[in-house]
Amino acid sequence: MEVRVARRDEFDQVMAFYTRMINEMQGTDFDVLWEHGVHPSPEFLRASVEAGEVYVGVLTAPALEDAAACALSGEDRIAAAMVMNAEGEPGYEEASWRVKAVPDEVLVLHVVATLPEFHGRGFARQLLQGGIAAARAADKRALRLDTFSTNVRGRRLYETCGFDCIGVYPHFYPHIDPELEAALYEYAL
Repeated sequence: MEVRVARRDEFDQVMAFYTRMINEMQGTDFDVLWEHGVHPSPEFLRASVEAGEVYVGVLTAPALEDAAACALSGEDRIAAAMVMNAEGEPGYEEASWRVKAVPDEVLVLHVVATLPEFHGRGFARQLLQGGIAAARAADKRALRLDTFSTNVRGRRLYETCGFDCIGVYPHFYPHIDPELEAALYEYAL
C-alpha cells in the first residue's frame, strides 16, 4: 500500500471511500457513528482535499485481489484514509497535553479509517506511519487525535504505533451523543 496525499482530482474517490465506510460500519460493533452529509461532510472533505490534508492509502493494481479489473480501469483503490490538519476539536484546549506546543506546531488526525474488507492487514498502521513521517517532515512537534473511549481496536492501534493516551474526557461529543467519552492521544515528534 502506498500512503500519499490525495490529489485534487480524487475528491470523488475520497467521498466514495467515506460513504462506503459509513454504509459498511453502521450498526456493527465498530460503528464510527458518522452520518452521510454531516460527518465527515462533503464540504469538509472537499476543502481538505483541496488543501492537501487528506492522506490516502492506495492499493495499485498488482496489490489488489481484483487486479485485472483495476488494471483495466487504470485507477488505484483507496483502502484507508484520514485528514491531517491543524484544527483540534472543541475541548482540545482543555486537555492536559504532554507536548507543550503552540497550535501551528501540532497536527491533528481526523476521520482515520480503513475499509472493513482490508481490516487486519496492517493498512491502518501504514497510514498512521505515513502521517507521522509527514508531520516530522513538516517540523511539527506533536500529532494528536481523539477517538471514542470504547474504540478498543483503534486505541490498541494508536498505542502500538507510539501514541500516548493523555486521558479520557467525558461528554466530548455532545453533537453525537452527550454520554460519549473521548480518549485523547498524542504522538511526540
